[in-house]
Amino acid sequence: MKYKRLYIAYGSNINLEQMAFRCPNSKIVGTRMIPGYELEFRGVATIVPKEGAEVPVLLWEIDQRDELSLDRYEGFPRMYRKELFEVEVDGKIREGMAYLMNCGEIAPPSPVYYNGIKKGYEANGMDTSYLKAALERAVYHVQHQAQEEEMDEDPDEEFEETDDFQLSFQ
Repeated sequence: MKYKRLYIAYGSNINLEQMAFRCPNSKIVGTRMIPGYELEFRGVATIVPKEGAEVPVLLWEIDQRDELSLDRYEGFPRMYRKELFEVEVDGKIREGMAYLMNCGEIAPPSPVYYNGIKKGYEANGMDTSYLKAALERAVYHVQHQAQEEEMDEDPDEEFEETDDFQLSFQ
């Protein structure tokens, strides 16, 4: 029996041109929503659990060579791990695999990376509002972190007697 796997893409692998190059034996199965997850940027895309959220995905059927190619591209197993999800295909529940990031800080993607994903969303008739919201959350997070760091570095900050620090003179 020939190896076939259902692959769940939510980031750059939604882009049809990139997948044609990366995984020439892949075939589109359709679009779906994965409930209980949202798209997050850590420089690159991942999905993270979030109650009440959902994320649009593109389902692919891939063979073993395509999966090995994706493993290399995704930095499996160091950068991304594989997780299994149940998705409905042709009225039946099937098991699909997605790559989820192992770690990383929330950060906006590069414009080239973001626009590649956006092009894939548009080509597949997917709602780009999810993509835009993930970008806005990443930008907000980075700006908020920078503001907190500025506040932590206030030179006029007053110390209380209970503050624990030592001064050394030489």
